[in-house]
Amino acid sequence: MYKFKIIKFKTVIKKYNLFKVLIVLLFVSLTSCATIFNSKKTTVNISTDKASRLIYKADTIAINIEKTKIYPTRSKLPLDFTIITDSLTQNFSFKRKTSILFWLNLNYTYGLGMLVDFTNPKRFTYNKNLHFITDSITNSIVLSSKKVTLLPKNNWFLYTSPLQAIDAFSTPMLTLGTEYFFKDNISISAEYGRKYTALPRRNFNVSFLKNKAALYRVETKWYNGINLTNNVHLNEYLGLEYRLLKSQFNQNIRYFESNNRNSNNFFTIDDFATKKSVSIINLKYGVLVPLGKQLYFDFYSGFGVRIKSFKHFNLQYNRSIHTIDDENSWIFGDYNRFQDYNRKAFFNYSLGFKFGIKL
Repeated sequence: MYKFKIIKFKTVIKKYNLFKVLIVLLFVSLTSCATIFNSKKTTVNISTDKASRLIYKADTIAINIEKTKIYPTRSKLPLDFTIITDSLTQNFSFKRKTSILFWLNLNYTYGLGMLVDFTNPKRFTYNKNLHFITDSITNSIVLSSKKVTLLPKNNWFLYTSPLQAIDAFSTPMLTLGTEYFFKDNISISAEYGRKYTALPRRNFNVSFLKNKAALYRVETKWYNGINLTNNVHLNEYLGLEYRLLKSQFNQNIRYFESNNRNSNNFFTIDDFATKKSVSIINLKYGVLVPLGKQLYFDFYSGFGVRIKSFKHFNLQYNRSIHTIDDENSWIFGDYNRFQDYNRKAFFNYSLGFKFGIKL
């Protein structure tokens, strides 16, 4: 009887361990990024500078300056095809690459998902955009990264900045801007924004100034001189931006005299007003992502300098003798402990997008 119980107990332990192994395998299989999110086939866009023919597998496809799509199956094998012009025929072979989703396993599953992705050809991909030109010097067809897209002189864009309307950490504004191309691929733009709602968490009992805010932005851009996306059909730019945010608002703080901070009988509610000015100068990189023929998104990132100045009115708080009540503090900061100051420079990083229409 005793021996039977030991054998039965060992059987239970084995089944329990097997169950844990199955759970781990299930977890890994469900968190392998490339296996889950990559399809069996991928998309490759091919274009040429002149009318040509593309021979891919058993198909012959007419191609030109416009992008033509092919759908190769993901594999460790290279992508092979032939391009034929009126006078030239050339074979091409491109090695497969590892999909970025494969490397995301390092961040989301601590690398466990790679165990599954290693056995799946979905971890592979190919260059998404390939553009070929005829080189008259070598009399051959070569791969080119030179932009073929052009934003011509006298074009106009109209746009807005949607994120500005829901900016809870600064000043929510509705914005409208226009961009004009005074030369091919070179533009200048101007944007204006205005506060349309009360700022959150800014309570006051006495009003000293009218609550208002405005945004002014001027920017110049140079398009299609770089190709970081390896896509000759996408408009990329480098830009220089100047932005000015001016606002004024009413606020109050609660503080104690430093010698009596532990006594609730001595706190003071101080109503005051603030005028705030923020100047920003940024170097930016951006890319226009088309939505059909007319609409587009402008995704950008940049860095520069942010210069702030504050001026407070009717503020009685003095940091040398007063201590701000922690329970009454708020997430937007204390404006340098509520002192007036000018031309304080800070590092600035920008990331955002605009939505616009080509007129």
